[in-house]
Amino acid sequence: MPPMAKFVISEPAEAILASLTEALDLVSFGIVLLSQDMRVRFVNRRYAEMWQRPFDMLVAGTSFRALLRHAAAESLYEMPASELPAYLEQRAAAIQAGAIPPTDIDLRDGRRLLFRCIPCADGGRILTYVDITRLKEVEELQQQDRSAAERLIVEQRFSTETLESQAAYLASLAESADENARRAEEAKQQLEQEIAERRQLEAQLRHMATTDGLTGALNHAQFLLAGQLELERMRQQDQPLALLMLDIDHFKLINDQYGHLTGDEALKHFVVQLRTGMRAIDLLGRLGGEEFAIVLPAIPGEAARQVAERLRARVAATPLLLDGQTIGITVSIGLAMARDADGMLEQMLARADARLYAAKNSGRNRVVSIDMAAAAQPLACVG
Repeated sequence: MPPMAKFVISEPAEAILASLTEALDLVSFGIVLLSQDMRVRFVNRRYAEMWQRPFDMLVAGTSFRALLRHAAAESLYEMPASELPAYLEQRAAAIQAGAIPPTDIDLRDGRRLLFRCIPCADGGRILTYVDITRLKEVEELQQQDRSAAERLIVEQRFSTETLESQAAYLASLAESADENARRAEEAKQQLEQEIAERRQLEAQLRHMATTDGLTGALNHAQFLLAGQLELERMRQQDQPLALLMLDIDHFKLINDQYGHLTGDEALKHFVVQLRTGMRAIDLLGRLGGEEFAIVLPAIPGEAARQVAERLRARVAATPLLLDGQTIGITVSIGLAMARDADGMLEQMLARADARLYAAKNSGRNRVVSIDMAAAAQPLACVG
């Protein structure tokens, strides 16, 4: 565990503790502090909302096993009732031991939570629960998009192979007689033209299945697929990898003031500005609406931050000029670097998204590359 931050105490301890408690109640993820004997020392309101339990019932001294039993009694877990006792016992024992990797928890209402257990120096535990339901939905959409693209490609390949077989047959007939050869040649040329058109259509379908039709950036599913492959490639080569989450500031105001057609032009203009500051190996994807992401392979943290700042500055300095109007655009950016524990690109996306949210909350038109709440975690260990 990193050394604890030092503070100059200028307020009563009760006031500081009240301020910390209020701050922890405002974060977007659930937090539980356990004592050495696995009893509750503190929970925040987000945890109570996630697990559908009245906040005033979560009193200090409640055992962690009681929290698990409540979730089981409310049928919150997505698993057969016969498997719950063994699952809860295994989870309680693992947290007691302190050695448990980040784990996904699927709930019956369709939510998915990312669970982490952090051992404290005093023998207690910090438990965090982050709602990653959106990532679960992205995985399902990715699979649907991939299946649809594969079906289109197979159908086009079958049609192409059929036409090629017919062309070969007609070519053989051309050798039997001059007249037949002339007719076969005409038919062969027509079929070859159809084959070329089919292949062109196949290429267009493949492009449509992998890119965003408005901006030309990779679509959501293809970006996740390509980004995951890049993450695995960088890990094999022992190279760093960075991920940027970008969101156009006040984009709704552009749509409301100038109309959605101007909003579309703003998105295309925005992507053009991003591409001017990217390398050929970088991946740009549109995740939805005005939200984009960039994967930067083989780049250290400081260089990645400089790239993000350069992109932010270029967007701010290059307004959209349309029909005599000058429309200023700015962007907020969250930056995350790959960690050894990152098995999936979605884990990096979650961190970058949290930092993008921090950039929005701290004034927009800026880059955030660290967790704004990271300094509060060591304090939680001391209760």
